[in-house]
Amino acid sequence: MLDNVYVLELEDDEIKEEMKKIGVANEGIEIMHPKSKFYLLKIEKVPLKDAIILKQEALSLGMDCALSWNVVSLKTEYSDALLFGTLKQFDFLAKKMYIQPFHGREISELINESIYNYNLKFKKWKMKDKTIEIKNVKVMGILNITPDSFYDGGKYFEKENAIKRIKEMVDEGVDIIDVGAESSRPGSKPIDADTEINRLKNVIDDAVSTGIPISVDTYKSKVAEFVLEHGAHIINDIYGLRKEGMAEIIKRYGAGIIIMHMKGNPENMQENPTYNDVLSETLSFLKERIKYAINEGIKLDQISIDPGIGFGKNFDHNIAILKHLEIYKSLGVPITLGLSRKSFLGKLTGLNVEERLIPSIASAMFAVFKGVDILRVHDVKETKIALKVIEGIMK
Repeated sequence: MLDNVYVLELEDDEIKEEMKKIGVANEGIEIMHPKSKFYLLKIEKVPLKDAIILKQEALSLGMDCALSWNVVSLKTEYSDALLFGTLKQFDFLAKKMYIQPFHGREISELINESIYNYNLKFKKWKMKDKTIEIKNVKVMGILNITPDSFYDGGKYFEKENAIKRIKEMVDEGVDIIDVGAESSRPGSKPIDADTEINRLKNVIDDAVSTGIPISVDTYKSKVAEFVLEHGAHIINDIYGLRKEGMAEIIKRYGAGIIIMHMKGNPENMQENPTYNDVLSETLSFLKERIKYAINEGIKLDQISIDPGIGFGKNFDHNIAILKHLEIYKSLGVPITLGLSRKSFLGKLTGLNVEERLIPSIASAMFAVFKGVDILRVHDVKETKIALKVIEGIMK
């Protein structure tokens, strides 16, 4: 007799387990599993001839492909394509497109690469003599040794307080410590490299002595060289390797690099930032910067990216990036994200910066479900506890 009927939301491994519970043969599981994973894949700016072929091949496999109406009337040179299908169908589509003329082979390779990168469950991030194996989300603790950062400016400006906070974060289970000696809050003005180095001299040796991977938030090659020479492992570059000499320093030391997207500079970045498509534009920027880094001799496994919440984005831009964080998985490198205490959380809740702990944790856990690898936070202890609950449930 019929009993319960319900919709299931299952992770990849859970799908196989559910079929085993039903009693499906192992051979059947292997055949059906690729059919159980459905994807919505967007390919931007497909040339007209390729778009027509792509549509035909998708339909022949029982998929669908949404294109601009102007493709039918031949009134456009390009169209974005939205493809709907299972993993098995995409596998067949990639094979069929590979033998097609024009850009067929390139489209085939991009389909395979984007789905492969999306499904990556395990990443390695190399940084000098260390490698972080990212099986679970890592927590990067923020240490601002500045007098003017937006949340904790001045709190750790004195050496004694900074070192105390380093020890606290280690005790709280921090995975990476990110030290910043120049504020990049909206409206902040730059400081010179020597001032930045003088601030870092007070803490860099103590930070490195913890054995925790140390990141330094700087875009200046002189500062990067100083901290890497003193044992730091990662450079967190808000300019994304756009400043002279930085790529060469990263290559020379084999350091980890976080390539961030920022429109404008900290002094002017929040003066009415505009985009035609914030997701497409930030993704294109990060893709181009990764390509640049590799051309400069930096290895792919040294790179993490950060779409730059709050850096040249308004409220709607920030929400769009967080809501669709999964698009950056197509790049195949760890995703770092800083949401902690930021102003968009204040707009969502009406809370001031000192009251934004709960909004910070909530948004961070949302990012976990969207594919973040490294959370850059002020509140290490609370974030680690929340992650423990999420990961315990997911396991």
